[in-house]
Amino acid sequence: MTLLALGIGVTPALAQNPHFIGDPTCSGKTITSNRASITCSGSVAGLGTGKVAIFLTADSVRATYLCVNKGGNTAPGHPAIFQDLAGPTQTITPRQGRVNFSVVLQTPPNPSPKDAGCPNNNWRVVLTTATFNNVVLHVEQPVGTEILHADFGNIDPS
Repeated sequence: MTLLALGIGVTPALAQNPHFIGDPTCSGKTITSNRASITCSGSVAGLGTGKVAIFLTADSVRATYLCVNKGGNTAPGHPAIFQDLAGPTQTITPRQGRVNFSVVLQTPPNPSPKDAGCPNNNWRVVLTTATFNNVVLHVEQPVGTEILHADFGNIDPS
């Protein structure tokens, strides 16, 4: 009876100890289709059963453009700085408290020839370099409540 009495009112512990399995990695990619992108991937364990949201942010991206006319001649464009970027959110339902993820952050679409500093609107704008500043990987559970993050500093995919 004593053992039974001790068991009354005891609820099983639902252990939630979110943590990365190994270190998440971020890799810069070369610039393709006039957009620079970075991809971060990894695994998180110790999660509950609710959906997990994972995404990347950067405080800013510094991009440099080149102007190219129809004859192939080039003229330097102006550098541009884009503030407070966030990539698309990957929403995942954990299996046995674990998720694997791969999320992307891209530069915004190229500016117009005028905004890039080209001589006129007949020039084509080409992204030549981009540096993502203060890149952070965010893990939320429930969605909207951050439980983990990883700081990657500055990443230059060019």
